[in-house]
Order: sequence, then structure tokens, then C-alpha cells
Amino acid sequence: MKARIMSCKRALVLLLTFILLLIPLTLLSLQLDFTQPVTDPVGRAMTYLTHSAGKEGFLFTLLFLVCWVGWRCQIPRHQWLNKSIQLMLLLGLAMVMKVGIKAITQEPRPYTELMTQSLLLPNAGHFYKLAHPKQEALLLAMEDKVSPWRVMHWQGETDFSFPSGHTVFVMVCLLYFGSLLAEKKRYISVGALLIWAGGVAYSRLWLGMHHPVDLLGAALLVGALYLLVPQQYPLQHPRFKPWLQRMHLV
Repeated sequence: MKARIMSCKRALVLLLTFILLLIPLTLLSLQLDFTQPVTDPVGRAMTYLTHSAGKEGFLFTLLFLVCWVGWRCQIPRHQWLNKSIQLMLLLGLAMVMKVGIKAITQEPRPYTELMTQSLLLPNAGHFYKLAHPKQEALLLAMEDKVSPWRVMHWQGETDFSFPSGHTVFVMVCLLYFGSLLAEKKRYISVGALLIWAGGVAYSRLWLGMHHPVDLLGAALLVGALYLLVPQQYPLQHPRFKPWLQRMHLV
């Protein structure tokens, strides 16, 4: 019980730190003009950041973090099954809830507001009533006003905005792996994890994919799940233990 309380405290500190980090990121995003030209190095950097938490790269990121944290924290092999179950539950529940919340809130993405200002839509919500070919045609019409570095992301994500799925993944990694690193006092690694999380969050604002509240909602969702998902599982139960021992998992 004491170990769980300490783990939750570390996670809450990381959650609060990320939320505070959103303040300067939000202020920076207020200065963004999506119609301004974008240099290739900047566009490429934002794309790599967002892909590290998206369908293009999240598995590589997850594999890297598992290996990195396993090396830095020297977690005993018999504890990894518990840790793995916790991680899978966190990711699974967070992603399922993210999809459900998007369907309920139906919040338009920021780029649809720019399309409304460009007189391509009567209102932002109208975009989601259109068939996919019509959505594609409208996005192509924005290419003479907006950098291709942004438009290509708009074309790839035409679902709703709240909460940010990329930030959900980032927060699962930050709270789960960050808590393990903080327990072993690997503070430089924790700092690097926070910088990456902040970078991904800003990339979502910069690309015009999310409002700041989408990032905050994702962070609070994962924070609540981290407090609720168990950290210990009945792996010593007589029904499971022999099978797990044969697989050298306990």
C-alpha cells in the first residue's frame, strides 16, 4: 500500500508539472499564424515529434522507453509482469475512453476554424457532416494558404479534437515511466521525458490539430486512470503461479 501511495504521489507531481508546462506552450501557441510559410527544418521537427506519439511511431517510442527504463531502473524480472499488465491496462483504457469522449464532445479541430474564416465552411462543425471525398477537396483547397507541413497532418486526421490522443499516449508514458525513473532518482531521464512530452504537446498546437484544452483534458484523463488502475495483480494465485513459473515470468 505504501509503495502505491508513493507511486501515485510521484505521478501527481509529474502531472502537475506537465499542466504547468502547458501554460507557456499555450502562450506560444497564441502567436501562431497558420497561414505563414514554414521552413523545412521546422516542419520536419514538428512532424517527427508528433509522429513519435502517433500511429506512425508510438510502438518504436514504447519499445525504446521499455528498454531505456529497464536499463536505468534495473527492475527485477519477476516485477516486469505486474508492470506490463499495468501499462497495458493504462494504454488500453485511456485509448478506449479517448475515442468515447471524442464521440460525445464532437469538438472541431482548430484547422476547421481557419477553413471557416477562409469562407470554405459555414461553421467549423459543418466539416464533420461532409463525406470524406468532400473533406479531402476542402483540405486541398487550403494548400495555397497553408504550409504543406500542416495540411498533410490535417488530411491524416479528420476526426474530432477533444481530447488529444497523442497527448493521451504521451501522458501514459510520462506518468508510468516517469514514476519508475523518479523512484530510482533518475532525474535527468525524468527531465528528458518531460521535454519530449512538452515537445509533442506543442507540436499538436503548432500543427493546428488541437486547442490547449484538448491537451489538458488528455492529461487529466490519464492522471485519473493512473490513480485507479491497480499496480499489483494476483500472480501468486495457485491457479496462475505454476503456469507463470513454467514461462519464467514469476
